[in-house]
Amino acid sequence: MELRRLCARNFRALDRCVDLEGHALLFGPPNSGKTSLLEALSMLMQSRGEQWILFEGPLLIVHEAEDIHRGGDTSTPFTIEAHWALEGGVYGYSYSYATKGGYVEQAIYENFQQLIRVAKSGQRGRVVYPEGLDVELCTAPYAVLNEDVLIPCGPVDDERFRKAERILLDLRVGLKDAYYFISGRRLAAWKYTYETHVDLLPATSVGPEGQYTAHQISRILSQPQFEPLRDHLYGLLKAAKIDDVRVGLVSTGRIAMYVKAGGMWTNAYNVGNFTKAVLPVLTQLILSNEGSVVAVDDADLAVPDNYAEELLATYLSLARKKRLQLIATAKSDAFRKAAEKLGISVVEL
Repeated sequence: MELRRLCARNFRALDRCVDLEGHALLFGPPNSGKTSLLEALSMLMQSRGEQWILFEGPLLIVHEAEDIHRGGDTSTPFTIEAHWALEGGVYGYSYSYATKGGYVEQAIYENFQQLIRVAKSGQRGRVVYPEGLDVELCTAPYAVLNEDVLIPCGPVDDERFRKAERILLDLRVGLKDAYYFISGRRLAAWKYTYETHVDLLPATSVGPEGQYTAHQISRILSQPQFEPLRDHLYGLLKAAKIDDVRVGLVSTGRIAMYVKAGGMWTNAYNVGNFTKAVLPVLTQLILSNEGSVVAVDDADLAVPDNYAEELLATYLSLARKKRLQLIATAKSDAFRKAAEKLGISVVEL
């Protein structure tokens, strides 16, 4: 699976599409929309298969709808659009939603061409594109990346409609457990997660704030099924400027992580910002399901300019080994130059 195009319209201050192919670095100054693009994608992905767009989910939490709608105007729909290359072709999907009034539209694309568009009509839905395909849907099209939105109220003998159903099914199934997001807030997470209780630990994710890094490292170090990753993890510790790592149980359901750096052991809470920023990314890259997209916001967070190329090369090597698509953001010119040298496409915002 590979993300080929990402668009956000009326999402915060964004009205932008970016085309992607392979590994990419979204580069630009602060407030250029880098984070908003990744968070728009994360909102869409955490809603996959759900009956509603999720403002609060495992990848992103938005407390107020006004924080998402452009200018706080909740009556104007925001739109998130993404196109992925899957085995069957390049399939796209867009979701438009206005919190005030509950208006919703969806569109399905094939090879970047719109195939069908549906919208809420009264308490139900209706096909509004292409013209001449007059189909009433039995429910309003709120479900996200879910073929259930295309349940007609009567028989439909149209191949475009059936193809749209198949594409939605392919997207719902093909995108499952195939996207990981690590936000620029991962430094703050260490303050309250270096010793954490978790009821439902994600199988292959360190969490958007890296809050499950200690737990995932504990699993890699202690559980037999992760033995192939153990040496891999130890080989990567130097990239995070540490020599060794240990995770231990300190009370029922609570663990603490300790790292060795400069010949001394310390609680992970006390390590430098560089290690706090980099270790979750390294851990995520070795845990991610093969063929997934890994989005890293603020990849240059706490990274010295003279280490940009070496670190980005490490990330890229890990991504290539597991056929991951790495999408990172940065404002550092050193990261832009490193990306260009390493053959990573640079998208300037």
